[in-house]
Amino acid sequence: MAQAAEHQRRDGLTMLLLADPTLQVIRQFGVEHHKALEFSAIKVNLFGLHVALLPSVKVMAIPTTLLVDEHGIIRWIDQTDDYRLRSHPEHVLAAVDTAFSPVDK
Repeated sequence: MAQAAEHQRRDGLTMLLLADPTLQVIRQFGVEHHKALEFSAIKVNLFGLHVALLPSVKVMAIPTTLLVDEHGIIRWIDQTDDYRLRSHPEHVLAAVDTAFSPVDK
């Protein structure tokens, strides 16, 4: 959470940033990432090489930008597998205009 606060301060952000190290909120929205391979701590020596056994898929958070309406429904999502990338502000603002613009009657 300290990292999120530092990010807000450093970049002059006024919006809420979520730190979710236990993936509690991420799982509620169903946007967790299921592609990271993790190997168990069990290792065997095979022909002089240490080999980890029992690969499994690790659930993790990846950079995600969500626009959520007042009912908790995701109206727009942008995710990337590259931890260095974030949503471009112009794309987010365009999505806000599209997802939350008033409907003409």
